[in-house]
Amino acid sequence: MKKMLGLVIGALVIYAIAGCSNNGGTATIDVAVKDIMDDIKGQIIQDIKDAGFDEGQSDEEILQGYEEINLVDTGTDDQYGQMFFERTGLDKELLAEGVMYIPMFITNADEIFVLKAKEEKDVEALKASLQKELDAQIQTWERYLPDQYEKVKNNMLKTKGNYVLYVTYGNVDAVEKIFDEKVE
Repeated sequence: MKKMLGLVIGALVIYAIAGCSNNGGTATIDVAVKDIMDDIKGQIIQDIKDAGFDEGQSDEEILQGYEEINLVDTGTDDQYGQMFFERTGLDKELLAEGVMYIPMFITNADEIFVLKAKEEKDVEALKASLQKELDAQIQTWERYLPDQYEKVKNNMLKTKGNYVLYVTYGNVDAVEKIFDEKVE
């Protein structure tokens, strides 16, 4: 009986180890970009509430000043998405998924992009396009609003597997933590 229990436990341990590994121990990352962005929006809501700027508004009302754009399904009538593609030269065909979250008014430098490349070899091309976005943000904000320029200077551009995160936001660390937790 003890021998049988030992065999069963051993088999379960081996099964668990094999199930958690892939490609020599590297886990395959597969999380929806929308799920990552939903958690990031939750952080934005919390940051606004913590700063005392919510004035008793609902979460939806708090986020009214932002626009979420699905970059894969961007049509010709979406001016923000089209301007982004033109400015950065990003090849839409490289995207499996992509969402940008931007303010609707040009008094706020916040921009958050979560992209997922169709293939890992395309991640560097996506990152290079987002670097162009950062360069454009620097040119815009260094002469416009000093407090927003500080956000731009603290921008974070990061990759993990097929995912790319671009953050110009007042609480970059919290957004990065969400990304890291979701994209494990």
